[in-house]
Amino acid sequence: MRKTWMVGLQVGIISGIAGIALFYLLIAITGFHFKQLNPVSIMAASIIVNCVGALIYAKLRRKTARPRLFYALIAIIVALLLSLMDWAYPPEPQIGDVSNPIHAIVVTISIVLIPRWLREGRSIK
Repeated sequence: MRKTWMVGLQVGIISGIAGIALFYLLIAITGFHFKQLNPVSIMAASIIVNCVGALIYAKLRRKTARPRLFYALIAIIVALLLSLMDWAYPPEPQIGDVSNPIHAIVVTISIVLIPRWLREGRSIK
């Protein structure tokens, strides 16, 4: 269980850093600024979702022969629903233009690293 949490934390930090870098790039390109979307919120959300994702993947490994496929489907569906919520009910105008690519990069890193690190027993030490 500790290994699962550590993998989720490490992947969360990595995807959070990538999300923050993309955030600054998109802010520079678009010129938008948001109160609710900032580097702290991106990092916190990334760590939380990746810790939950690591737990889900660990459970899927015990329940199914194809945990990677099911984890990828679950992660993509959740990211897609979050993106749709940002477009349908934006907390701030134009927030979906910046948050949706961040959802995409965080979920992509999660789909690639969590199954690999939990299967191979590797992570950052």
